[in-house]
Amino acid sequence: MSLLERLRRQVIADYERKTPGSRALFERAVETLPGGVSGNLRFFPPYPLYMATGRGCRTVDVDGSTYIDSFACNGPLLLGHRHPAVVSSVERHAGVGSLVLNPELAVECAEKLKQVIPSAERVRFLNSGTEAVMTAVRYARAFTGKPKVVKFQGQYHGQDDQFLLGLGADRRAFSAGVPESSQDGTLTLPFDDVEALDELLGVRDDIAAVIVDPAMHAGGLWGVTGEFLATLRSRTRDAGIVLIFDEVITGFRLALGGAQAWYGITPDLTTLAKALSAGDRLAAVVGRADIMEVSDPRAGRDVPRAFQSGTGNDGTSALAAALGAIGEYERLERAGDYDALAGRIEGLEAALLDAFEDHGIAVRVNRVRSLLQCFVADPGAPGERDARLSGALLYPLHLALVNEGVLLALPGSDHSFFSFMHDQPALDEIAEAVRTVLGKYPFAEAYQEAYRQKMRGRVPQEPSAGEAPSAADAQGSVDVPPFGGCVLPCKVEA
Repeated sequence: MSLLERLRRQVIADYERKTPGSRALFERAVETLPGGVSGNLRFFPPYPLYMATGRGCRTVDVDGSTYIDSFACNGPLLLGHRHPAVVSSVERHAGVGSLVLNPELAVECAEKLKQVIPSAERVRFLNSGTEAVMTAVRYARAFTGKPKVVKFQGQYHGQDDQFLLGLGADRRAFSAGVPESSQDGTLTLPFDDVEALDELLGVRDDIAAVIVDPAMHAGGLWGVTGEFLATLRSRTRDAGIVLIFDEVITGFRLALGGAQAWYGITPDLTTLAKALSAGDRLAAVVGRADIMEVSDPRAGRDVPRAFQSGTGNDGTSALAAALGAIGEYERLERAGDYDALAGRIEGLEAALLDAFEDHGIAVRVNRVRSLLQCFVADPGAPGERDARLSGALLYPLHLALVNEGVLLALPGSDHSFFSFMHDQPALDEIAEAVRTVLGKYPFAEAYQEAYRQKMRGRVPQEPSAGEAPSAADAQGSVDVPPFGGCVLPCKVEA
């Protein structure tokens, strides 16, 4: 048995001993929920954790075990679980009813967004980030009268068929059931390649929009620079193309005003979700008044009409949660807590690098403010992610951390989202847990073995079904890169 297989089996055995309640609930859940979960990314083998409650930066599973939660349900819990400002706002508005026609709350929340998001001249509420992206692109096409939209390779923009492609270095769809024809209107470019952008804009006059995640989160937080975003802003403005910032993840997280405030670059349209309502179901498209007019029922006959409506677009609980959350973000910004949180995560980054170095494991840690991703590297190129070594070792690493009470990232995702509730003691616990698992399990030996296999041209053995997957397997396809790892030749800032 290889060292890597021995490592995986040891980690999984400890996980199974720790989580019998989750195993029992999983066996019950699979009888009604495909995979026992309500979304593919919530699953990881041998079975996922099932949580009972959470408060602050900690969450408790059905066995009563407590975890420091740095996955934060894939990002929305920037204020942690059950933040008093959010809870009190929801309770204060409970008497309104779950859903009323054209609530005053929607006006109040839109006014607040207009105050804090630089691009928000007008606001349309929706239910999810996917819906927001789909709507923003529809608005851009209606406004310009052009059919094409450009996305960058390695970026994820939700579940609409037109964007379920280009997560890796080619145009392959990363889901079954997506007709090729649904992606005819989507053009792809390598990220941070100004020459390729200029070449495309020089030969096409049918582009309605360029959409970009300003942190390149799905691609691993690699290579994002203000310079490229500024160039993108200049080129699209000159060409009459709508620039869309997909701030579903970065909105309110990099700064109160999102990535556009942090980088000082204002797009034409912005999509928001996740932290907007601190975990409740709410999203928004915000942007220039003239573009947003395409959704205005009062617009003149010379204005193209883009349809958008939704039964639950302005639910009371979600709007109340958003009002409470945005008010708290404003307070935190005034108090300097955004910079303080980023400073604490920078310290954790250094602690992680030291821990891995002490055990002879080369890693790359990418961080943008309170977002962090960790990748295993080739010993000869410690500044670069190695897809095979990361695929072999990151899954057991994150599962081993679960065994120590730390949900640094959901095993298979590699995504860490830190909240304002992650104080220094919690981060010190995370760093200590990393040191513990690196000493408790044979990670260093498995790393060296995997590296030797790589040098002999062998991919490290993937786990068998029912044991532990690679990150790619966790996405359901071994030939599509996982949501935590960019396989693109991205430029990286030191």
